[in-house]
Amino acid sequence: MNSFEKRYLYLIAFLVGVVVMAAEVTASRLVAPFFGTSSPVWALIIGAVLASLAAGQLLGGWLSKKPEPARMIAWLLLGSAVLTALLPMAGRSVLGGGVELVRAGAMAPIVAAGIGITLILALPMLALGAVGPLLLHQAVKRREEAGPIAGRIYALGSVGSLLGTYVAGLVLVPWLGVSRTLWLCAAVLAVAGAAGLRGRAMVMTAAAASAAALLLFIGAIDSPAPVEPGQKLLHHSESTLNHVRVVEERGIRRLYLNDGYAVQSEYAVDGSLPFYDVWLWYAAAPVFTANGAPSSALLLGLGGGTGAQMLERLFPKASITGVELDKEVVEAGKRFMGLSDDVKIVVDDARAFVARDKERYDVVILDAFDFPYVPFQLVTKEFFEAIDERLHEGGALMVNVGRYGGRHDVVDAVARTMGEVFPFVRGRDVDNESNTILVATRHEPSLDAGADGLGLCRSYAARFRQVQSIEPWRPAPGAPVLTDDRAPVEILTDKIVLRSLIGDRLRALGLLRAGSSGLELGG
Repeated sequence: MNSFEKRYLYLIAFLVGVVVMAAEVTASRLVAPFFGTSSPVWALIIGAVLASLAAGQLLGGWLSKKPEPARMIAWLLLGSAVLTALLPMAGRSVLGGGVELVRAGAMAPIVAAGIGITLILALPMLALGAVGPLLLHQAVKRREEAGPIAGRIYALGSVGSLLGTYVAGLVLVPWLGVSRTLWLCAAVLAVAGAAGLRGRAMVMTAAAASAAALLLFIGAIDSPAPVEPGQKLLHHSESTLNHVRVVEERGIRRLYLNDGYAVQSEYAVDGSLPFYDVWLWYAAAPVFTANGAPSSALLLGLGGGTGAQMLERLFPKASITGVELDKEVVEAGKRFMGLSDDVKIVVDDARAFVARDKERYDVVILDAFDFPYVPFQLVTKEFFEAIDERLHEGGALMVNVGRYGGRHDVVDAVARTMGEVFPFVRGRDVDNESNTILVATRHEPSLDAGADGLGLCRSYAARFRQVQSIEPWRPAPGAPVLTDDRAPVEILTDKIVLRSLIGDRLRALGLLRAGSSGLELGG
């Protein structure tokens, strides 16, 4: 084997490393709009990639005994290029169907959808995994060369993986988006594979790969996100963290993130305030302080700014600070959701901001979701201790916690954890199927300012009286205290989803009593 052929094999080892990690990082963004980026999701993605690479390496070892292994490398690269190029379309189709099945309460099809996306991701990784043993087989001709050559191939693959991780995560996905990043990976593989062929096959394959890449990059236009009949799509963008969408219907604008299941923020074009759902609670948060009308408020999870706007309108003398992790969400809030420049906006992680902040607040509102999961680092004892230090005497902390119907596993865990820091923890389910509001204070509830102690007009005070009679929240026995070391909120959430799906299926079969929130079998 001449020096050119050896350099080609080393280049392939490097490029395979780049593409494997670039595809893995990008696949997480492909999955995120449908199932989030929680630890279980990441574990499934990483597990699928590693299992596929391991199986591919076994396959590559077997293929190395077949005739023309060099040609096999080329065809494996071309095959993985085609499969990688199909990932955006096939992945979104399967994942979108999986989300709809979750909402419909189906079980077996969800498992099939999970297996389907695993296979979609696994197939290109399987092909790339098989390349490694074939590279070694081709490069090593004498026993004494095995160690040095293997070391170079492994090192180049690792350096390529490092580069692929950084370039995809920090440059390509934010710049090109998910689809184009995967298509670029496919184009790289196709060109590398074509270079390994000979004569006419190389020319035809290279021409086909170039034409396909050109069509994908020039002809591909971001298609607008689907909207329901009667809705108007005002904005659609993709940040490094979320798919952001603003939809208007009958004069009401709603901001959705990712799969669009939950409304993140709401804004009325006529300027009226949404005194309902969780936004009523955010506006009424000062009711639970002992200080009357607030001088300052902190919102962790600003979103499009609905809560901030309500507090700003009701308490114009208050200083409102909103912390939001995603700059693209803030921009959408300013452009389409009426988010005022009078709100002090900080684009940062809520935990990091609280750790640096030196201000004190009458009200702190925590509303941060990676739906359906609550970020674990924002519901631990250590975080609530940090919040306690940021509250004025007589201040109040309000937390929006997700639930499903009557299942309060996560709510109970968060409430018990808050109770480790604050003497008084109260709560009530919002009039929907998915939210519970918890309020924590150091002062006794009898010292609350109440709706009549805020200096508001009668109509606003009347609305706030709807929420001020909130009862102490008593967590279920066995609810865990969440800490930075151990905060199983994702496991608790997964258990709720699983029990709900199983329960709905059993009810449909007549094996579970109607209205039962647990797995209580019917007689």
